[in-house]
Amino acid sequence: MRTIRLVLAALVVLLFAEHLAAQSFQGGLRGTVRDPQGVIPGATVTLVNQEAGVSRDTTTNDAGEYSFPGVPPGVYTIRASVAGFKTFERKDARIGTQQFLTLDIVLEIGAVEETVTVAAEAPLIDTSNASTGDVLDKTTLETLPSISRMAYLVSNTVPTVTYTGNPHMNRMQDQTEASRLALGGGISVGNNYLLDGFPITDLQNRASASPSIESLEDVKVQVHTYDAEMGRTGGGMFNATAKSGTKPHPGRRVRADASGQSDWRELLPRATASAEPGSILAQRRRRRRRTHRPEQDVLLGGG
Repeated sequence: MRTIRLVLAALVVLLFAEHLAAQSFQGGLRGTVRDPQGVIPGATVTLVNQEAGVSRDTTTNDAGEYSFPGVPPGVYTIRASVAGFKTFERKDARIGTQQFLTLDIVLEIGAVEETVTVAAEAPLIDTSNASTGDVLDKTTLETLPSISRMAYLVSNTVPTVTYTGNPHMNRMQDQTEASRLALGGGISVGNNYLLDGFPITDLQNRASASPSIESLEDVKVQVHTYDAEMGRTGGGMFNATAKSGTKPHPGRRVRADASGQSDWRELLPRATASAEPGSILAQRRRRRRRTHRPEQDVLLGGG
């Protein structure tokens, strides 16, 4: 009997490990290198992470194609070079969580020491799948106002994503309602939550951890038609990626204030601006004044 239990336990562990291995947060980049006459085989393409300083090289095949699989989310510089042509360089190319982007490169005839730098172009487009949703990069996460500093709550800026939880529970010290989100008209308990590819969905189909905005590189929100590797649920998918880098002790201090004192006059007619002491209007004003919520957050990391 004990042997049977051990075998069953081992099978459960193996199945769970296989499930985890199938899920990924990394993206990819591919494309073709050519000149005005046709494709260029044997060209060297380099991908450099601008924050970590890590680079990868590959060589185009006979069809002029190159590919970088398993790319961690981040901002990259892309270079392409081959003898007889100027070096191509594109900076500030962002590859997000589970984004598989395409960049076709056209080289100009000239010395390889000469560099043609391409900048300020439109973001690269993911044409590899038909999933709907958006990737919220760290600039978006840190710029949008959020009293709770919870990344999942910023996701309601994505079309068809609606917050369904209790707004009074959106606090730094209380994360229980941070992941109550309905995607594409679905129910809030039908979603799946991942952090660096690891599932963090609890038994109530909420996120068991709600990382702060400052700790994330980006969050990919998939509403419909996500890849089969995600599976598990018929709801939406939240795939968050933690920041990484070379700074030894990055940190940030945030203070956020939410006060009802500044907006109660906008909700009441000007004719009722004054109220008798003890009246319902006066009591309502006092309650509004007590909604002042100063919150502070200090974040220290090592990535």
